[in-house]
Amino acid sequence: MRVLLGCVNSSVSLVGYDLAKRVPFWYCPGNVLRACGICVHQGALWVATDNEVQRLDAAGVTLLPLPGPHENLAHSVKPLDFAGGAALGVADTGNSRVLVLGGMKALFSLSPLEGWLEAAAQGDGRPALPPDAIHLNDFISWMGGLLVSAFNYQPFAGLKRDFPGWQAEGLGCLFHLRRHDGRTIARVAAQGLDCPHSLIQWEGAVYCCSSARGMFFRYMEDGHGGLREDARWPVTQSHFLRGALRVEGGWLLGGSSRRHQEDGGGMCLFLLHDDGRVEDLPLGGPGEIYDIIPWDAALMPGICAMLAGRPLLDLPGDFPPRCVLAPEYAG
Repeated sequence: MRVLLGCVNSSVSLVGYDLAKRVPFWYCPGNVLRACGICVHQGALWVATDNEVQRLDAAGVTLLPLPGPHENLAHSVKPLDFAGGAALGVADTGNSRVLVLGGMKALFSLSPLEGWLEAAAQGDGRPALPPDAIHLNDFISWMGGLLVSAFNYQPFAGLKRDFPGWQAEGLGCLFHLRRHDGRTIARVAAQGLDCPHSLIQWEGAVYCCSSARGMFFRYMEDGHGGLREDARWPVTQSHFLRGALRVEGGWLLGGSSRRHQEDGGGMCLFLLHDDGRVEDLPLGGPGEIYDIIPWDAALMPGICAMLAGRPLLDLPGDFPPRCVLAPEYAG
């Protein structure tokens, strides 16, 4: 099996990895394309980053700017069940919401802090919602709405400097969001996570990474609209765990270098077998894996060729040379 990794804050933005051979076989430098969340949708690769979503195919890159008021800090991008599966969602982390896109425009949004936004707009004395208030970063379609992951349940932006524990110690949670009469109805579905990311629904269960703890969790619906923890697996004590994909016989999980720590190690993949064994698959240099999706053999060769001719972005730092897709992976 071959997979595509989306990497953020790294010298490479996309990495093709051969799971059978245990080796990377292609990469895109970070000064050719910036990336965070990635997905394949309607014959194109979609990449979320900064203040935009990018649509990639063999013909080129189309940019979809995202609305404010804050910097978007776009994270995950995924197809949604809305509109018969034609809709696309993007985690607008800077504005604490999920934007639902149709075609190349935003249709509506869902936010667990919608009431806060409305109260501030009505001038009740409440401060405006700060940027990146709860670090809402990922989502899946769930129970007629969305299940989203966030680092906290209340705006913490003003506490970052004085209270560094905002991103740890079990403050992370999962929200269930749904639309009713044009409004977002929100409830906390699960809590006690450390920097949760990478939501996946598989065989009736919900899985996610408790990233700062290096744990992988499984939840079951509790019969009351919430989630109950069903199992957890310790995966790593050396990496920030983020990015998850179900593969034959287990789960493929992404390990990012610990931020601001010299002993974090380079990027790494972890193969969590169904019997609980964890196999380390080192990737080499420092960086941060955000997403893992299957490699699309029909789509990616054309995109690789297109990216090989793209102009370089004017970014600080050192980047590797462009990687050309080997013939054995081009068909």
